[in-house]
Amino acid sequence: MKKIEWIILAAVVAVCAGLALFFYWPRSGDTVAVVSVDGTALYRIDLSRTARPYTFRIEEETGRPVSFEVADGRVRFVEVTCPDHICERTGWCGAPGERAVCMPNRTTLVCYERGELPPDDGVRWITESDHP
Repeated sequence: MKKIEWIILAAVVAVCAGLALFFYWPRSGDTVAVVSVDGTALYRIDLSRTARPYTFRIEEETGRPVSFEVADGRVRFVEVTCPDHICERTGWCGAPGERAVCMPNRTTLVCYERGELPPDDGVRWITESDHP
């Protein structure tokens, strides 16, 4: 390879490495999970303030038989009534940008950095004190 080809290759590798660091470097700040049904945000969970594990269901409010577990600053789908249970196997969400979806129940779980949260619009906050 010629000298100019090595320079171009090095530049491309440097740009790719910089983009990877930008997109995958852990962000600082508090993480908040948002639970939405049919595209409408219903609940927010402050994952930076979870002292002990708890679970909650959204069936009473939405008619969707979906349960979530919150522990160690993370949240996940548990006990979902759907044919394939892919959302349960997705695992924990705890970092901004992580998400899980239960398509049959039209329910999404998305983690945001507190400063990047979408508008509130009266969304209820779920805390461990709500679920003894």
